[in-house]
Amino acid sequence: MTLDQLETFVYVARAHSFSRAGILLGLSQSTLSGRIATLEGEIGSSLFHRHGHTLELTEAGRALLPYAQRMLALRAEGYEAVQRLASGGLGRLALGANPTCSQYLAPRLLEAFWRQSPTTPIWMQTALSPTLMESLLDGSIQLALCSLAQVDPRAQTLWSHSEPLLLVAARDHPLGRAGECDRADLAHHTLLSTQAGPTRLGLRRLLPPETGMRPQVAIEATAGEVMRQLVLRGVGVTVLPALAIWDELQRGDLAPVRVRDADLPDYEIALVKWPGRELPPAAVALVELARAIPIRKLLSS
Repeated sequence: MTLDQLETFVYVARAHSFSRAGILLGLSQSTLSGRIATLEGEIGSSLFHRHGHTLELTEAGRALLPYAQRMLALRAEGYEAVQRLASGGLGRLALGANPTCSQYLAPRLLEAFWRQSPTTPIWMQTALSPTLMESLLDGSIQLALCSLAQVDPRAQTLWSHSEPLLLVAARDHPLGRAGECDRADLAHHTLLSTQAGPTRLGLRRLLPPETGMRPQVAIEATAGEVMRQLVLRGVGVTVLPALAIWDELQRGDLAPVRVRDADLPDYEIALVKWPGRELPPAAVALVELARAIPIRKLLSS
């Protein structure tokens, strides 16, 4: 059982596909399938079975996965320890951020970190919060900046922040010009929604089922960035966290719309680590930076 085989196993388990895992690893599908076949032969059990066009873990695969993730994490920790010793510096920073935080917050946070430590290597992964939790577990990232609601209960929160959710429209949209409305008014406008996350949460708060309102959802997507672009083009209105549209709000390209008879919840983000795993100095420095700089000052920089 080699680390290459275990790494292949973890990537295939995440991607549910040899071809997608091959793209991530930069290896051919035949190489990956060969490694998995060798690993299965060694342990005497199948690790995957086909379910339609995707691969799913067998019971044996589910049993092996946490141990494979931990072994890969130990490899990464060992590499970082040697790297820190050799360089005499902070080591390498590996940060993950969800799409909302990656829009403005993560780049500005990394810029501030880079200005303090310009020689420190930085690697950043953008992914949905559940995927970031997997990356924390297997050690491919040290910290995750993501939705607090989707943080694994086993993870340790090091810093958190609440941002308002806003109903927003283009400045020339009727609601953008008005600046306010009632919930009932939304039934006469096109709403844009993501399939999950803060946008979906906000729209559910504005349009609970008991109201009987059936607004037109013209486009549904998995990413808030799609909603942002469509709203800028005047296609409709949506709910987004303020930090995801900071520059557009400051320039006046998007306008917040106050809903007179409803309140939107806050969108909470957190910087988290996996418990029991020592952070390298670079990651510690990033946490201290996040705690020290007010979000509004960071976004306005």
